[in-house]
Amino acid sequence: MMHPALDLVVAALEKIRETSEHAPRASRRALAQLQFIAPGKREMLASVRERVRGCTKCAHLARSRTQTVFGVGSPNAEIMFIGEAPGADEDKQGEPFVGRAGQLLTKILKAMGFAREDVYIANILKCRPDMPVGSFGNRAPTPAEMQTCRPYLVEQIDIIHPKVLVALGAVAVEGLLGTRGTMRELRGRWHSYNETPLMITYHPAYLLRNQAPSEKRKVWEDMLQVLERLGKPISEKQRSFFT
Repeated sequence: MMHPALDLVVAALEKIRETSEHAPRASRRALAQLQFIAPGKREMLASVRERVRGCTKCAHLARSRTQTVFGVGSPNAEIMFIGEAPGADEDKQGEPFVGRAGQLLTKILKAMGFAREDVYIANILKCRPDMPVGSFGNRAPTPAEMQTCRPYLVEQIDIIHPKVLVALGAVAVEGLLGTRGTMRELRGRWHSYNETPLMITYHPAYLLRNQAPSEKRKVWEDMLQVLERLGKPISEKQRSFFT
């Protein structure tokens, strides 16, 4: 689904292009003006980012955060990865997946033949879930927090319009689809989000806790399905990882 504003502009451009060769000068002028004002994906994302930056809908999160964590990567990405929420490292740096789990995600991307700059990475929540004073670690976002923040993610997806979505972990699935389930039930097969193919797999943090080759293989099998869906070449070396 394309962003509504961009959809209207593109439709107008296409209509004018159909008759541009034989159109009067006024129509050609209109085409030039539309091309000039048509918002690009990068500008549209920047607009959403500014709204996120000033968001105080979850007052407790707005008070506790260092900064919002919007998203990173290519606006023209074929793949969009969705996590659950920023952790302490992400809250500090303002970029999703920069801690240990993020470093592992970067390695997975590299094995797939992508750099972080080639894909788009975002979270359901744009603020780090607050923690009690003196406590450490991270907590999962609540359903209410995810429901409040979800419209921002929907806008990101609509603007980027990826060919494939990858949800990392059961919490991300709940935030995106509003449904709960175990990863054993959800992963390894294709789902759909608004007609966009959706692959569900384990969060990289899971692999940091469970480093058995068999668990790594499960995630890699999911990523092989993503590559196949995109029509990307897969080498024998890639197919044999963790076997």
